[in-house]
Amino acid sequence: MLRIGVVGTAVPDSFAQHIGDTLERLGHAVTMLGPARPGRGRRGGGAMAVACQLLPSLDDRAQDRLVRAARCAGCEIVISVDAQLGPGAVTRLRRDGARAAFWFPDAVANIGRQQMLIASYDAIFFKDPLLVERLRATLDLPVYYLPEACNPRWHRPAGPAGTEPFLVIAGNMYPSRVRLLNRLIEKGIPLRLYGAGFPRWLGETPAWKAHTGRQVFCEEKARIYRSAAGVLNTMHPAENGANCRLFEAAGSGAAVLTEYRPAIAELFEIGEEVLAFHDFDDLVDQAARLLGERGLTARIGDAAARRAHRDHSYDLRVASILERLS
Repeated sequence: MLRIGVVGTAVPDSFAQHIGDTLERLGHAVTMLGPARPGRGRRGGGAMAVACQLLPSLDDRAQDRLVRAARCAGCEIVISVDAQLGPGAVTRLRRDGARAAFWFPDAVANIGRQQMLIASYDAIFFKDPLLVERLRATLDLPVYYLPEACNPRWHRPAGPAGTEPFLVIAGNMYPSRVRLLNRLIEKGIPLRLYGAGFPRWLGETPAWKAHTGRQVFCEEKARIYRSAAGVLNTMHPAENGANCRLFEAAGSGAAVLTEYRPAIAELFEIGEEVLAFHDFDDLVDQAARLLGERGLTARIGDAAARRAHRDHSYDLRVASILERLS
């Protein structure tokens, strides 16, 4: 058993929560250390976060609370998924005897100040294979490719597949995604959307009217994914790897219709375990197949769940991290 700390915001279905849950199931003693900066929802948290961003020295001192918590828990390993954890805090964690790893769960466009590249991590993991290739070619850093995953505890088939005649997407709404969803609605593709909602500055659009107005997590999300004719997986334009929705929906036994990236063909059998589209016309054709071809949703979804649970679970990903740190 190892004493392991996890840095990141641990809310339902979050990256940090799944890592902590997996480590506990594997028999380790886990301390959830929280985010590197105070959350905006906490009293004074927003002002403190802005101040920390403007004043690096203040940011570094503020992260002492996290270092102290790891020390008090006797953490032998710290796994961070928070890009705002500063190099100074990482140095102090290692000085206290902890091995430290960073795993970035977002598109490369959101890498921010790239602080992880100047921190003394024992290992750094990115889900973007192109980014890893470029960094390994030029920088003397312990950088590795590690895709995201599903958590079979929650992301598993629940009930019959494809009983609801629409495509589902659960996630954030940003301009490229909303524009694509509007085009699908104009083509008559039925959608049902979940997530935090639309930023006000996007205005009311056809996609806005398809939004349920609520977020879904864990088992409920898995049931919604499984029962839909398909789960639409659009990705950030700067995404070169695969996002978490791909793995969560596949693990839930959904028929995933994903935007194509070369990395996906190495993770799933396209056409058998997931469907992929290369352009808008291809997307419309594939969506029509899912909505109209009897048995297709169940066949794709069942195969996806088998593959995701076998090859793409958090258990396997966390084991890879711990092996690198051993």
